[in-house]
Amino acid sequence: MARRHAVPPLKDEGQGEVLRAQVQTWVKDWFESRSKIGKQSGESVCDVDYFEAGWLTSMEVVELITEIEQIFGMQFSDADMQDPRFGTITGLTELILQRSTQSSESR
Repeated sequence: MARRHAVPPLKDEGQGEVLRAQVQTWVKDWFESRSKIGKQSGESVCDVDYFEAGWLTSMEVVELITEIEQIFGMQFSDADMQDPRFGTITGLTELILQRSTQSSESR
């Protein structure tokens, strides 16, 4: 498993769109690095349900979750994994931002 660069701690201090773009880019890069989507994929790929599209094996789901939790310093709950947003790049970005902000506030 390749190590990815860490993303700065997520604190929304008026930089919400910048953070959103950074997180979404990281998630897209993760899929691109595994040849799930092309490098030139547009915004529409961000709303594709990657479970329905068959982009991930069960092991890849575990890898994705583990890397996100390590890089962004947060943890998904069982409810997060059942959240419909969990199945798209756009939705996953929202969940990461939500959980990361909560994690940094509790420190």
